[in-house]
Amino acid sequence: MAENLEVKVAEVEQRARSNTRRIDKLEQSTDALHELTLAVREMVLKQDYTAGQIEKLDKKVDGIDSRMDAVEQKPAKRWEGVVEKIIAGIVGALVAIAAAVLFGP
Repeated sequence: MAENLEVKVAEVEQRARSNTRRIDKLEQSTDALHELTLAVREMVLKQDYTAGQIEKLDKKVDGIDSRMDAVEQKPAKRWEGVVEKIIAGIVGALVAIAAAVLFGP
């Protein structure tokens, strides 16, 4: 009976050592998983910040784009005004010439 008890104690001790090794490995895995979780959380926070910055830049670019459109249209509007004045001058001169020829001496 004493031998049977010694065998059982030896088996329990062997099982305890095996379980201790398994628990140590699980602790390492849990620590690694925790570090990974923290890294993912940090990446998400940085991604949210980056998305916000991109949205701000997008709004700024839209504003700059609309101002550039206005600046680009100014010379075209000036040119149209110059052409209108030239045409009005030519028409005025033609009318004056026609009036001079018709009502002249």
